[in-house]
Amino acid sequence: MRVSFWAILAATAGLLMALVAMRPLLPIDETRYLSVAWEMWQSHDPLHLTKNGELYTHKTPLLFAMINLVWFVTGVSEFTARLVGPACAVAMVAGTGMLARRLWPQDTALPSRAMLALISFPVFLTYGSSTMFDALLGLCVLAGAAAIWRIGQGDHTARAWGGLGLALAFGIYAKGPVIFVHLMPLLLGMRLWAEHPPQLRAAAKGFGLALLVTLALVALWLVPTLATAPPAFIKELLWTQSAARVAGGMAHDRPLWFLIALLPLILFPWGWSWALWRAIGQAWRAEPALRFCALWAVSALLLFSMISGKQVHYLIPAFPAVALMVGFASAKALRGWGGVGLAIAAVLAIGLGQGLIAMPAHMDPIAPLWPLTGFGVVLLALALLSRLLPQNLGRVAMGAGFALGLHAVIVLTSLYPSYDGQALANRLAQLAPNGLAVSNVEYHAEVNFLGRLTNPVALTPDLDSLWLWALAHPQGTVFGRVNENPLTAAPQEVFHFMGQDWGLWPAAAISRE
Repeated sequence: MRVSFWAILAATAGLLMALVAMRPLLPIDETRYLSVAWEMWQSHDPLHLTKNGELYTHKTPLLFAMINLVWFVTGVSEFTARLVGPACAVAMVAGTGMLARRLWPQDTALPSRAMLALISFPVFLTYGSSTMFDALLGLCVLAGAAAIWRIGQGDHTARAWGGLGLALAFGIYAKGPVIFVHLMPLLLGMRLWAEHPPQLRAAAKGFGLALLVTLALVALWLVPTLATAPPAFIKELLWTQSAARVAGGMAHDRPLWFLIALLPLILFPWGWSWALWRAIGQAWRAEPALRFCALWAVSALLLFSMISGKQVHYLIPAFPAVALMVGFASAKALRGWGGVGLAIAAVLAIGLGQGLIAMPAHMDPIAPLWPLTGFGVVLLALALLSRLLPQNLGRVAMGAGFALGLHAVIVLTSLYPSYDGQALANRLAQLAPNGLAVSNVEYHAEVNFLGRLTNPVALTPDLDSLWLWALAHPQGTVFGRVNENPLTAAPQEVFHFMGQDWGLWPAAAISRE
């Protein structure tokens, strides 16, 4: 089955825009990243990122610069900013189809199968519609993988190695040196898949050229940034943000088995087809492109499993490799157990919707419950529909339907207002001229962009610092989570955000209690 390249891209764009529209700007990641972009817009400084007025070293600048470029055309807008990430995801789908043509030029229908496979993964759709870095990094990984394939097929020219260096450089601009985790296994394991790998000396020279290109391009940002930054910023940027994530002790520390245990969810619905994996295994020896994609995907899974700090979305740049393998194997009608997975999810959703299964204790109560029941019914219908549609379209219906149904639960229940910070941000924007302070230990600029705040929020993690700030700003306002607050007085106003009550206290009413 062949579907038009442009039709798939149009469907992907429409699907991702629908997902964006069905959920608020999610804390803490999306709210934080748009706040960093907002501060770049105010400062006109693309070199020194800031979050709530303090230097921000956790990420490199490309995504924030792209958002600012969009704002230069449209004006500051949450909606247009939130289209940057999905645009990168659409480009990833296009890049997957283009790479499929290189890997299997004899199979003209394979690109559309691979593209449809990619947009049938709910995990890819969910994170691809987010304002995050992984789809942007995925584009760079795709470009680097294409360059490495070209080299492995006998193109050992400076142009091919320079293309790899270009991909590495933009990958660093996108999310830092993590791009090496995705691409180095393909280079080091070239003997496993390449038909015409370069000799060791030629490979060393070529990779040296690629690194020179990478360093030269990254230096355009890094050198002036470091030359004008304090020592603490330099250490954090060059060392802590990479080494600590590997060694542990930062956010997202997970056990070794975390990603492997989630594979049934990550690879749904295609991963539930034993016939698919059998077809891939049978063609393993005869298909170097298949070995190339397998090395790309499996190495990412294993390496990120060994890294202490890990999240599911770190694997998004490896999804094209899985989609390409699926595109190859799904030339035959491969039935699987994806419908069983939908049925299991349907039973859970209906059980929650009917009150037969208790909500987790740490979650806010969800109301009303009928959307959960409806979600379960939709999943059962999708399981049946997928049996009637052609192979790839049936899987797209499963994956896209699951993602849309889950987002429908968000928009139709209390989940949407519970995680929408706009009401709180609007109120704080009214009070901002007299000064704002937050009395929480950690604040990730969750409302700075939403409220279009032009001055940083003061951080007052303990009662003494809060009291001193209140003395200096008697007309100001303090806000923070009610249950995690040193203040014993009742807040003047309360807003529900991030699943918790946030209170507002006038500074004049604060004393050293």
